[in-house]
Amino acid sequence: MQMPPVSNTPSGMDAERFLSNTISILASSADLSATVDNLARLATSELADCCVIFMFENEQTIRRLAMAYKGKPGSGNSQADTLYPLELHAAAGPARVLRTGECDMAAVTPDVIAGLGLNSDELATALNRLPAIYICMPIVARGRIIGAIAFFSVESKRAFADAEMSLMRGLANAAGVAIDDAKLYREAQEANRLKDEFVAMVSHELRTPLTPILGCIHLLRTANLSKANFDRALEMIEQHAHTQVHIVEDLVDASRIVAGKLHLVMKPTPVGPAVEAAIAAVRPSAEAKGVHIVTNIQDIPQPIDGDPHRLQQIVWNLLSNAVKFTPSDGRIEISVQPDGDHIQIQVTDTGVGIPADVLPSIFNRFRESLEGSSKMRSGLGLGLAIVGHLVELHNGSIKAESAGPGKGAVFTLRFPLANRKAASATP
Repeated sequence: MQMPPVSNTPSGMDAERFLSNTISILASSADLSATVDNLARLATSELADCCVIFMFENEQTIRRLAMAYKGKPGSGNSQADTLYPLELHAAAGPARVLRTGECDMAAVTPDVIAGLGLNSDELATALNRLPAIYICMPIVARGRIIGAIAFFSVESKRAFADAEMSLMRGLANAAGVAIDDAKLYREAQEANRLKDEFVAMVSHELRTPLTPILGCIHLLRTANLSKANFDRALEMIEQHAHTQVHIVEDLVDASRIVAGKLHLVMKPTPVGPAVEAAIAAVRPSAEAKGVHIVTNIQDIPQPIDGDPHRLQQIVWNLLSNAVKFTPSDGRIEISVQPDGDHIQIQVTDTGVGIPADVLPSIFNRFRESLEGSSKMRSGLGLGLAIVGHLVELHNGSIKAESAGPGKGAVFTLRFPLANRKAASATP
């Protein structure tokens, strides 16, 4: 893009042209790298001797997206798109901007240069001397600071005029639009990918039980089965039909959660019977697999405010997962005990474990099965997401822990004891 001529203090016409160029840059490309690079070069055409645009990855990491020097197109490209640690409590630069939400303007010192992740020698070489003053502004999108933009001047007595400050803010806003749009685009692409993979997985999971069901029906119709084999075929049909029912129920619950229509009927509910019912429902599949279930359920007379059916569903899901991912001769322990003004339920297994990178998102919809690093725990990825939501509706908490692959997992639930009038709850 053709850049406007250099002007130390933009006039009204220069400002209008500057803003027009800014709008043109935003409209010219959907590529974030090209857009922020052009914005940085536009800044050095009239406002500063050097411009650097940053994006915050998190509170510990910052990414330098673009860097430009006056009169040297593309000279800063080799330093762009670089990750480096962010010292959140630094006295100057992007860290201070993120921490305070305010502009940071000061003389350039070695600490300032280091805080910006820049190299003094490279700056001095590119500008023929070190910059003397800088201003760092927040880049804001939808009310949240997502980045920072820094402007440098080599003039020691330089003062940025109000008109220039206004244009800098306009450039920061444009960078915010570009970064936010790119993020939304990536998220939309990721959502579409997850949706497509999820639909394919649902199709596979629904078809899987149909194969033995149809096979058993064919045998019942065509073969002269003994009474024992006849009963066994019926049991297989029933077992796989129940599997499909659970899949459909998970899909319905997930749909209700998304729509905000998952309804709970809250009342004083003793935890012990709900846990024992869930154990009874899971025990046959555990025994068939050779997995031992060990229980330690203390008698706790105080109830919680809960929905008995949903409470049983929570525990059933955790136990079913434990059975599914624990090999034969493995062990599952479930305990119920008081914990101050709460009741704690803990499910521990000796199964395949959970990778560390999966733990933070294990209760997110679809993540259990669709993240590449979590293939060890396959399935629809809805069960734990539903559990997480149901626990939240019970005003409880849930935590997943694992020492890593092959080292089992621990799920800890905590529910507050009933201390208020029971009521119906709808999210």
